[in-house]
Amino acid sequence: MRNTAIGSSPPPQAPGPVTLVLPPDTTAGHLIRRAQQAHTALWSAEVGTEVTGPQYAILSALSRRSGVDQVTAGRAASLDKSTTADIVDRLRRKDWIQRDRDTGDGRRYLLSLTPSAKAMLPDLTARVETVQDRLLHPLGPNLRRSFGRLLGQVAYQGPVPTGGKDEDKDIEVLRLSSTPGHLIRRAEQVHGALWTRHVGTQLTPSQYALLCSLVWRPAIDQTAAGEMASLDKSSAADIVARLRRRGWLLDTRDETDRRRKLLVLTDLARDTLAEVTPAVQTVQRDLVAPLSPAEQDKLISLLRRVAYQ
Repeated sequence: MRNTAIGSSPPPQAPGPVTLVLPPDTTAGHLIRRAQQAHTALWSAEVGTEVTGPQYAILSALSRRSGVDQVTAGRAASLDKSTTADIVDRLRRKDWIQRDRDTGDGRRYLLSLTPSAKAMLPDLTARVETVQDRLLHPLGPNLRRSFGRLLGQVAYQGPVPTGGKDEDKDIEVLRLSSTPGHLIRRAEQVHGALWTRHVGTQLTPSQYALLCSLVWRPAIDQTAAGEMASLDKSSAADIVARLRRRGWLLDTRDETDRRRKLLVLTDLARDTLAEVTPAVQTVQRDLVAPLSPAEQDKLISLLRRVAYQ
C-alpha cells in the first residue's frame, strides 16, 4: 500500500558519513511525525472530515467514563485545555455531548454522551478501527503487538495506563492507550515538548527536516526537498520562504534546465545546523529513553516500516 500524500520511499543515503545532521529515516521524531501524516491521510480516506481524531478521542473517553468534567475528559484524550474546550463546543453543537451542572458542586459541569452519539459510535468506531488496521498493514500480528507496546512506553514516557474500575462498558470503542493513531499523536506531543525544551523556538522540527534534506542531497529543487522532509507542497513552500528570509537558503539555476531553481544551504544555515544538531540528538535520546537500547532499535525499525509504507 502506498501513501499518496507524501513520498513513500526513505530518503537516499549520502555516499559518505554526514555528521552535520541526523539521518531522517533513523530519527524517532521524524518517523513519528511521518507516521502521524500517514494516519491523517488514512483517516481522511476512511472516516472523512465529519469527525477528527481528537474529537473521537473525547467521545471515546466519555464513552468509557461518563459524567466527568472537561479537564478530566481532555486529559484522558491527551488534549490541552484550549483544544478540549473547542472540541467540546463543536460536539455539543452536533448534539453528541451534553453538559450538566454537577449536583454536588454548582460551579462544575459534567460531560456525557447524548443518545445520538451513542447510536453513531459503533459505526464510527468500525471505521476508526479500519484506519488502525491499514496503518499497521506492513506489520504482522506479533510485530503489531511489539509496536504498540514500545510506542506506548514512548507516548506515555513510561508504563501505559490501564482502564479504571469505573469505566462504562455499555459502548464498544477503541481504548485510546492501545490505539496506534492515538499513541502516535501523543508521542508527537512528547517530541514537541522535548524539542521546545532542548532546541527552543528558533527552528521547528519541519524546518530542521527540510534543511537536513539539503545536507543529504545538496542542490535539489523545492519539491524534492519537501518530499525528503515529508512535507506537503504548501508547507514546503512556506518553510522555504521563511528560511530564505533568514538567509539560510539561496536559489541557484539548474545547469541542465535553466528554468528550474535549486536550493542550496548558506554558511549561516550550516553553522546553525552544527550548533543545533547536538540538541536535536538530545531530543531523540530523551524521546525513547523509557526503552532499552535494543527496544529503541526495534521501535525505530518498526516505525520506519509504518512511516514509509
